[in-house]
Amino acid sequence: MTRPRFRPGDSKSIRDAAWLAGERLHRSKLLTNGAHAASETSPVGESPWDAYGEPRATPTPSPGPFSLVPGRGVVNPVVTAADVTDFGDADFVADPFLFVTPDGRWHLFFEVFNRDRTPTAAIAHAESDDGRRWSYDRVVLETDDHLAFPYVFRWDDHYYMLPERWNRETPASPILYRTDSLPGGWSPVAELVAPDRFLCDFVVFRHEDRWWALAGSDDDRADLLAFYSDELEADDWTPHAGNPVVEGRPTAARPGGRPLVRDGDVVAFFQDCAACYGHRLRGYVVDELTPSTYRDRELHSSPILEGTEKRLGWNSGRMHHLDPWPVGDGWRCAVDGNIGFGGRLFGPDHWAIGIYESL
Repeated sequence: MTRPRFRPGDSKSIRDAAWLAGERLHRSKLLTNGAHAASETSPVGESPWDAYGEPRATPTPSPGPFSLVPGRGVVNPVVTAADVTDFGDADFVADPFLFVTPDGRWHLFFEVFNRDRTPTAAIAHAESDDGRRWSYDRVVLETDDHLAFPYVFRWDDHYYMLPERWNRETPASPILYRTDSLPGGWSPVAELVAPDRFLCDFVVFRHEDRWWALAGSDDDRADLLAFYSDELEADDWTPHAGNPVVEGRPTAARPGGRPLVRDGDVVAFFQDCAACYGHRLRGYVVDELTPSTYRDRELHSSPILEGTEKRLGWNSGRMHHLDPWPVGDGWRCAVDGNIGFGGRLFGPDHWAIGIYESL
């Protein structure tokens, strides 16, 4: 997630008042995505939870989650900063990742940000019976560093989280966490990369009998880098021989959600930051990925997500994240969005979380 910038002379009281005004204006119930009529049944299928949470090729619905609308029976946004009860006066929530356990319980992990705390961001959790209506739970992972982008998955009967870790002084290593039961109890188990530049939003997946990681450069160069390892819980993954595998592509270099691993290829989601940070989300098929080669191409249906371009509304300006989960023959997806009108006046950081579904 972006680190907000503030002018040295900013008054906290003025800043807070402007931010609150923006929240009230753009979160008006008249402006939210109205609740669509829910279908009589919205099955998750024959227990794909056991397989889908693992970052390797598994049977998934077709077509992919590439044509999306606000979820049926959902009033978006489903989680906002106002829902957070244990991280002070939070400024925004963003970067949502889903996980559905075999008992049918929906979990949502996300960044919660408060500019007046140290650290400024931690990983929080919400839960749901149906993936449509959510209740805030608590912060489940907090360290001395800013944490965001809590990529959650399962492997060998363990749950893992790979959050973005950031500080201002030096490039931070991505640390892999593990727990035996959701949503808490996270312990560090590996330091995947010791980067010599600022990298962000690592995603990991299993492809061709190897573990792979993709990450974007957190600078103006807009590069994509890849790393690989034979073991998941290993330090110092091997850099791809061609790193950066993509150079100077601001439209698609920084990961923006969980990749889909399919037989023969991988679908990765990248933020389009050409116009501004997190402007919209694009989808790419990675056709070739070996220790020495990388080749991808943009989906015909890309961009996958973008702001509504209306003047008002919780996602009227930007959308930059997608986490798809299979439900029957379709997808339920966690997304985030930001306001459009009044960003300069109210402040740029009004991210909130919504639920979308495939058409």
